[in-house]
Amino acid sequence: ARANDYPTPVVADYVIGCMASNGETQEMLQRCSCSIDAVASIMPYDDYEKAETVLRMQFATGDQAGIFREMTALKTMVDTLRLAQIEADFRCF
Repeated sequence: ARANDYPTPVVADYVIGCMASNGETQEMLQRCSCSIDAVASIMPYDDYEKAETVLRMQFATGDQAGIFREMTALKTMVDTLRLAQIEADFRCF
C-alpha cells in the first residue's frame, strides 16, 4: 500500500495525534508524517481501518464491547497494526 491510499483526514488525524503525544515541533511533524507513511507501506488502508475500529471498541464499555477483546482474529488484526507502528517507530524515530 502507498501512503496516498489512506484518506487525507485519516493521515491528518494520525499526524495530529502523534504530534500531541510527541511534541508539536517541525521535527515531530516530519517524524509523524514519516510514521503514517511507514504504516501505510506495511498495511493496506482497509486493514488499518478495521484494526483501528477494533482498538476503539476494545476500550468501549458494555457487554457487546467484550467480544472485541476476546476474539482471536480481531487480536491478530490489532497485533498487525501494532507491529506496523513499531516498524514505523524504527524507521522514523
